Amino acid sequence: MRAYSATSDGCEAKKHLHARGKRLVRWPSRLQSIAAHGAGVFALHRIHSLDYLKLGLAVLVAFAHTYWLQSHMTPRLFMIGNGLMRVMVPAFCIVAGYFLYSAVARDKGNKWLARVAALYLFWMAVYLPFWLNEVHGLVSLLKTLAWGYFHLWFMAGILVAGAVILLLRGIARALAPAYEYRILLAAAAVCAATGLVLQYVALSGIAPIGVKKFSNGLFMCFPFVAIGYLCGRRMARLGMAGLPPRWLVLAATAAGAGLLMAEAWLVQAWRSDQVMLDIPISSYVAAPALFVAVLGTAMPQPPIRLDPISAMIYFMHVMALHLARSLGFEHLGELMLFALGLPTLAALLLGRLPIPGFGKDRKRGRGERPRPDPAP
Repeated sequence: MRAYSATSDGCEAKKHLHARGKRLVRWPSRLQSIAAHGAGVFALHRIHSLDYLKLGLAVLVAFAHTYWLQSHMTPRLFMIGNGLMRVMVPAFCIVAGYFLYSAVARDKGNKWLARVAALYLFWMAVYLPFWLNEVHGLVSLLKTLAWGYFHLWFMAGILVAGAVILLLRGIARALAPAYEYRILLAAAAVCAATGLVLQYVALSGIAPIGVKKFSNGLFMCFPFVAIGYLCGRRMARLGMAGLPPRWLVLAATAAGAGLLMAEAWLVQAWRSDQVMLDIPISSYVAAPALFVAVLGTAMPQPPIRLDPISAMIYFMHVMALHLARSLGFEHLGELMLFALGLPTLAALLLGRLPIPGFGKDRKRGRGERPRPDPAP
């Protein structure tokens, strides 16, 4: 998805940038002055910064699943693994919500949802040998498909979150159009609070609450996807002017990182370093701040497409790690080489084929003009 499609004047921006593309890449500082003339140009460089963000997050996910942190756990490492790194899933969700708004603005929300569902089912089929032995009947199968295998729970969660947003949008537009975004924000706040309460009740031992009761599409993914969706709307309407002051964004990002580590330290001091902090309260500061900080950063266009690489790292790293361990590789460097190298190689090979999302798609984004929703 090209970022210039997120604004109403994206087509003209595309023509303008085509003529000056090389200079924009060489002198990113000039991007700011050009952006002032239209949100479409400003939004176009956005995709590059988000591509770098997604790649970095995918690498962190692969690192987390090597379980190196768990095998070397200390209070300080707990602050990293259950603190700083807990920004990964929320940030991914915000990015997904940002592009969901772009799809909705072009009347393609249902198509976006169908593509997420197809992608999820495809990778569940790929990982079938890994989870089939856990199924012991129809009910068990339905539960597995609803929750997702291991890391694929995120795709199931995004699917639920996207469906909830589209459902709320439809209901609000039918009953109270002027309150559409207030309704979405209120629902996200209620779900976020519910998830946080359930998690801390489980941590306290007051009640036996399983992790899937709060780390799921409704109570974890939906609030962050809604944040990204609302960010997408604001950027489509206001462009660069919609971003908070840079100093405030950077301060919030630094504060969010500090709060993540502080919350993780308090949790391990309270319940030991053998527990998991899935949804830090401070992630609701850190993740949006990180996203906006990246969104407002001009990045050069990468020499190759990064989005297929980050996607393949996310989807393939688990089987790559299984392969590495089956071959006797256990050191962190060896595991990361498999977890990053094999998916990257697969993405580059697929990029030579005419496959949507991997190979070149020149027709993509032509003639489409999104229609940002009017202010309620």
